[in-house]
Amino acid sequence: MTQFTTAHIGSIIDMLQPDNRFIGFDTMFDRLERSVQYHDTNFPVYNVVHNKENDSYVIELALAGYSDDDITITVDDQTLIIKGDKGEDQKQYTHKGIAFRKFEKRWTLGEYMVVQGASFENGLLKIEIDKVIPDEKKPRVITIGKKNAKKTLLKG
Repeated sequence: MTQFTTAHIGSIIDMLQPDNRFIGFDTMFDRLERSVQYHDTNFPVYNVVHNKENDSYVIELALAGYSDDDITITVDDQTLIIKGDKGEDQKQYTHKGIAFRKFEKRWTLGEYMVVQGASFENGLLKIEIDKVIPDEKKPRVITIGKKNAKKTLLKG
């Protein structure tokens, strides 16, 4: 997998910006640049499951020991943000191998991707994301009318 840096994305955006075939893509380029600047960590571990039949996704995060009160899920400017904060632990450990640290995970959502819901069971957080294409964006057939055809107003 190729790792892109901000410098890579910046140079690609600079190449595309003067191209007059990309109209209204400024916000998309800004989102792409912001997502590259975000530094991700390995905690917590997660899966992304893609159902190709209905173009939906499920993000699964392993959060053993956390409760649903410790987790916040938000969508801001087509960015899914999951934050966790277990708070301070007052226990005196002989050995502490289970991490309860603060975390933040971000995913940039594509066009028409909508977070449908979340569930948290047995230490596994599941976020369901579907592709919802509005009716006005779905393919449609345009009929060709005659130039001198009379327009008929239907009464109903």
